[in-house]
Amino acid sequence: HYYTYATVVAMGLDPFDPQAVARVDELLHIRRAGSAANYPPLFYLFMQPWTLLPFRTAAIAWFLAGQACLLGSFLLCLRASAPVSPVRAVAALFVMLNFQPLLESAGLGQANLLLLLLVTLAWWGLRAGYPWVTAAAVAVAFHSKVQCGLLLPLLWWMGRRTESLGAAVLAGLGVGVSLIVLGPAHHQEYLRYVVAMPDYLLTWTANLSPRATFHRLFDASSLSPFAADSLWLVMGVGILIWCMRTIPSSLPTRSPAVDWAWGLGLCVMLLLSPLTEEHHLVVLLLPLTLLVVDRTDPPLRPRDVAMLVASILLLGSRYSFERFPAFHQGILTLLMTGKLLGVVGLTWVLAGRLRAQSQTPAMSR
Repeated sequence: HYYTYATVVAMGLDPFDPQAVARVDELLHIRRAGSAANYPPLFYLFMQPWTLLPFRTAAIAWFLAGQACLLGSFLLCLRASAPVSPVRAVAALFVMLNFQPLLESAGLGQANLLLLLLVTLAWWGLRAGYPWVTAAAVAVAFHSKVQCGLLLPLLWWMGRRTESLGAAVLAGLGVGVSLIVLGPAHHQEYLRYVVAMPDYLLTWTANLSPRATFHRLFDASSLSPFAADSLWLVMGVGILIWCMRTIPSSLPTRSPAVDWAWGLGLCVMLLLSPLTEEHHLVVLLLPLTLLVVDRTDPPLRPRDVAMLVASILLLGSRYSFERFPAFHQGILTLLMTGKLLGVVGLTWVLAGRLRAQSQTPAMSR
């Protein structure tokens, strides 16, 4: 997908023109996903250097770059959490290397490892007091996955006005660059695609989002779209209100509470997104790693430990009922929500950790 559409853009063709894409497919003769150019326009400019290489060489280089992003993210977590118990570090590494969404992302050649590094850099910038690292990382993340735009209001709510405004300015500059290079037509087609997401994605069994779950649940009913979207909107508003009540409006720079607030924001981003696939869960390796290596007071309560272990198993294990048509719609589709329940469980643990950390004397001052 990335290589094909980056080549389309490099040739000056319209990535939303089926005939232009077909021409490039005939030229490249590579197997790709059949989806449209559904990434932000600037992303395909980011991918231009890879088109200078033959596809197989580019694929190997992309894979190695992803592993470097994964290693960089892990090392940043260890550095910011130092001193880290060797046992906890090994446990975190075990979780990471056995995380099914990570394996799927690597197998599909997705950009989630880059995104993991970006959200980790953004978090590290918050913890270390480097606002422009956070701003730049969030801006690039937004142009990689538009859902990351939710991180801008999160920064604002956390009291990080400089980072939020800086990210907005840099993201706006990115839009300006892509408008100049790619032209307004590409952006109009992309916005049209995002606003009017294809209907099949709303009942697609690989879409783990609450919105898609509601659509599959009511798929056999004549009220399906209205009931599903109404529930999703109510849920979304409820999550946002709860999130605003849970995350303090101002967090000290070096407080561990920043870790849990940022992780909570990543979970909420996935819950509110209308399209969440299993490989998108890779970004949750950041809060999972931080929770596993965490040694700050107060320690996790036994029930929080149990919920964390359950969430890791639900998120990281390899399982699926997708091959069984009976689970694709109606009440039985709820049995396909294991990964979604893992996100909810992790959200619960992070919220509890944030509340506990917010009540410490350092946070109370």
